[in-house]
Parts: sequence; C-alpha cells; structure tokens
Amino acid sequence: MPIVEKAWLPEAQMQRIVCHWTAGGHKATELDRKHYHILVEGDGTLVQGFHSIKDNESTRDGRYAAHTRLKNTRSIGIAVCCMAGARQSPFDPGRFPMTEKQWRTMAAVAAELCRAYRIEVKPTAVLGHGEVERQLGIRQRGKWDPMVLPWDPQRDAREVGDRFRDLVSAYLLEESEDDLPGAAIKALINGKSVGDALLTNEEAFIKVSSLVRELNWPLLNASRDALVLSPPEAGVISLQPQLLDDDLTVADEATEGQVAELMMASGYVEARELAATLNLPLNFDTDESRLIIGASQRRRKARTEPLRVVVKTNDTLSAIAARHLGSASRWRELRNGDGKPFSEAEARQIAPGDVVLVPASAAPDPAPQSTVPADLASADLDIDALIDGAAAVLRRFARESVPVIAAECITAGVVQKAQIAYVLATSEHESKAGRFMTELWGPTAAQRRYEGRQDLGNTQPGDGFRFRGRGYVQITGRTNYQFWSRRLGLDLIASPDRVAQQPDIAARILVQGMRDGTFRPGHKLSRFINDDTQDFFNARAIINADREIVDRGQSQSRGTRIAELAQNYLAAMGG
Repeated sequence: MPIVEKAWLPEAQMQRIVCHWTAGGHKATELDRKHYHILVEGDGTLVQGFHSIKDNESTRDGRYAAHTRLKNTRSIGIAVCCMAGARQSPFDPGRFPMTEKQWRTMAAVAAELCRAYRIEVKPTAVLGHGEVERQLGIRQRGKWDPMVLPWDPQRDAREVGDRFRDLVSAYLLEESEDDLPGAAIKALINGKSVGDALLTNEEAFIKVSSLVRELNWPLLNASRDALVLSPPEAGVISLQPQLLDDDLTVADEATEGQVAELMMASGYVEARELAATLNLPLNFDTDESRLIIGASQRRRKARTEPLRVVVKTNDTLSAIAARHLGSASRWRELRNGDGKPFSEAEARQIAPGDVVLVPASAAPDPAPQSTVPADLASADLDIDALIDGAAAVLRRFARESVPVIAAECITAGVVQKAQIAYVLATSEHESKAGRFMTELWGPTAAQRRYEGRQDLGNTQPGDGFRFRGRGYVQITGRTNYQFWSRRLGLDLIASPDRVAQQPDIAARILVQGMRDGTFRPGHKLSRFINDDTQDFFNARAIINADREIVDRGQSQSRGTRIAELAQNYLAAMGG
C-alpha cells in the first residue's frame, strides 16, 4: 500500500534518489524541510519538504532543495531525522540514532519514487550521501550518511548501500504483486509449457484457462465443487476448482455457464491434485523455478560414461548421492577417481577437490523402499502402517522419510505415539513428507522480504535465497542455520543444502527442535501432547503462530488441517 501521498509526486524528469540523515533529532525541523523533499521522523511519520520534487528538475532559478553538493539537478533528496551528535570513528550514534524502522521506511519511500519516476535501482541512481563521492565522482567533504546502521555498526558502507538497494528492490517487487494471489512460475505438463501458474503458500496452482486454451483440454462441466475436463491422453477427469482471489465467490444462483465463465477468468486447480489425478510425477526444478508434471519435453541422453563430480567444501558422499541418485542412502554406489568403491572410513575422509564418479548405469530411485531401523523393532511401531497414514499422493516419499523420522523420535526419547504422530504430521505439512526438501521459490512477495530481515539474521546480500527453507520442517534464515550448526556440530552455513540432502540431519532438526521448543521458545511437544493432553490443534504453536490462518484454496485453518494429519498417523498406530 503506498505511503507517499500522491500530491507529493508531481510529474517531473528525475534521474536519481540520494538518501541522507539530518544530523538532528527525531523530528523534522524547518531547516530540514528546506533541504529535503521527504523526511522520515523517528516513529516513521513522513513529512513533506518545502520544495516540490519538480523544483529540482532544474536548479537554474535557485529555488530547489539543496541536499547534495553539485548533484541536486534531477535528484530527489530524502532523509531520516536522526543522528544529532553522531561520530564516525570511533562510531557513536549520538542521542538520536537512526532506527531500523526509519531505514526501512526510507527504503519503502525510495521504492515508490523509483516507480513514479522510472528510476532504476542501481548504485548510481539510488544511493546514500556517503556513496556520492565514490559512485558519482563529486567530492562531498566527508559526508558519511546514512551509510552506518546503528543496530549493526560493523557492516561497511558498501554492504549497507547494497542492502538498502536490495530492500528497495524487494519493496518494488512487493508492490508489483499486490494484486496477484501468488508468484508467477514456469510450468510444464508432459513437456508442454503452461503460461499461467502460480506459487502461493508453498502450493503451486495452474490456471484453468491455460489447461483449456494452451493444452486443448475441453471444459465439459463447471460447478462450485468440481471442474470436469477432458485431456486427450486421459479421458475425463474431475478437479476441485480454486478461486485464489479472496474477493471472488460463486453466487448461489449462478448458472453452469456463469460458473464456467468465472473459472475461465479466475479459476485455478492445485498442481498436486492434478498430478495425482493424472497419475503423473510432480517435481519442482529449484534451479529454474519450474514446476514439472509428467515427462519433460527435452529428455537427457543416457550417459555412457561415469559422471565426474568434484567434491565441494563440506560436501559428503550422502549429499552427492542425494543430488545425483535421488537418495542419500545410495552413497555406496559412488566410486572414487580410480573407479573403486568407498569404504566407510574413506567416505568420512573425502575432501574438497576429490573426484567422485557417479556410475552411468545409476538412475535415481523412482520410489524408495522403506527400511525399518533396528531401534524401531522394539518400539512397537508398524512402519508400513505409518507410511499408509500419509496422504496417498505422498506415500512414495513417506517410504523414505517416515522410517528416518520415526527412528530419530525413538533416539531422541519422543516415544509417545501421539507425539510421533504430530511430528510426522508436521513433516507432511511443511515438506509434503519429504517431497519438497527445499522451499519452493517463486519468489513470492513474502520470500522477497526474507532479504535483509534482521529477525532471520539475513545480514548479507543474497541471504534470503541462500538460507531459504530446507528440511522436513523448513528452517529459514541465517540465524536458524547458525543455531543448528552449533547444536549438531556441522557447518550448515557453508553448506546449507545438507539440510535438504541428508535425511538424518533433517530428521534431527525436526524432532529435537519440536521436543525442546527451539523453533519457538516455550512451545514444545510435551506442553501440548502428554499423558493428560492431546491438543493437536494448538500444537501448531511449536512451529509457528499461524494455526488460525486459512490458506488460499483451503476451507480449514492450518491448525485444523495439521491436526487431521496427526489423527491419521495416530490411527495408523492404533492410537
């Protein structure tokens, strides 16, 4: 939602935005308003300067906001009200330090100005006063504002500038998606491109009109509860329609034709349901941000020679097997540079630069078979029954995830059946029982906001994507990866993909985190599920305070849906 008043944005030809601090208190003074077009006070309130942005289109008449030495023409000046008495070295922010709220508000203002005046977000066009000398070559007599973050002063000016521009870009992209129900993604169905696909709330949806017009699937019938389509290769199928725009509903008196018209204009179907109905595999290519249902149009030629993989820092044979063979447990099929199998001792000693050979005949496991770890034999758990407790379309993934998670439950002392059931339900909700071990990335507007988020510890450019959700419980942010690195004795900062590629690591994070309440302090399994209580609905608070949220395309809240999953697993255990 715009925060800058429309009247403050007159038509003008502007080239850049220069950001400042006033070197005063948290309130805008008359002198401040003389020098800057827009000011951000300590509480985030915006104040308009005395000069219009239009005044700086030309400075020949002497009536303009003089905010940047020799660079005022076609430059917009915005400033945060703060930093009176600040000292650069040793750093002292003074009595009125710039707040994070001011910094973020200034970025949001800059984003609106970029949109209004078509200014590209780059270092020569969106910059701090302290960057002008370096970026534009105009001496500024020692100016260093606003290139230090009082809440994170160790960051150098270059990094602060880059982070600010990343934040401006994120706000710009968020604004552009305000009217969209999700992030646009690429999609293929049996090798054919589908134009309208969206990612929202970790679920992918495909627009009905794309199926009808681009894939030539006739729409035979449409109602509030079902769409009947006729794919040439599948006869007749029925799918549940989804209206992702919360403002759209099917009127009770709507005719079949009116419903069909509404669905063609705004209706979607869930990709997971579509794949299951067609009995086709569903995958998400994280490198290409592309959803693939069925076979890809371009098939890779079968390899006749082993694939050479160079070991990276913190790589393991299990991680390499997960990437290239589809399962970490298949590491014994890998060979060293001489073509010989690895012993367990050799597997533990691989180092960066070593060569690992992936046999040409090795193909990814289409459906991993479950194996029951020895420590489950005495736990009175029927693993096959537990796997059957998963949703039907996820059981092929549950065959690999359920035994690993159940084994970790026993090892970690989580032995009550209701607790095990809720742990498995959490995995099914968060990662689809291990189907998506890396967060699907659109990126959505929410994902773009990962960048620069202090609460996630994302302090370096690119952290938002680098530390996106992974694992059975989808841990997110640099801070969480640092925590689990320390706790597990692993370097997950250098190699975050290990959380997705090594099921044993993902299981330890899921189970131990839920047992001990590390995801949300004070919220642990035993608080909600114990000898006297079985509160599956409120147990969602262990992971997130979102149990009341109803996702797009759903009729029940997250807490209710996960509680039902837990009941399924508990019933599978005879509980």
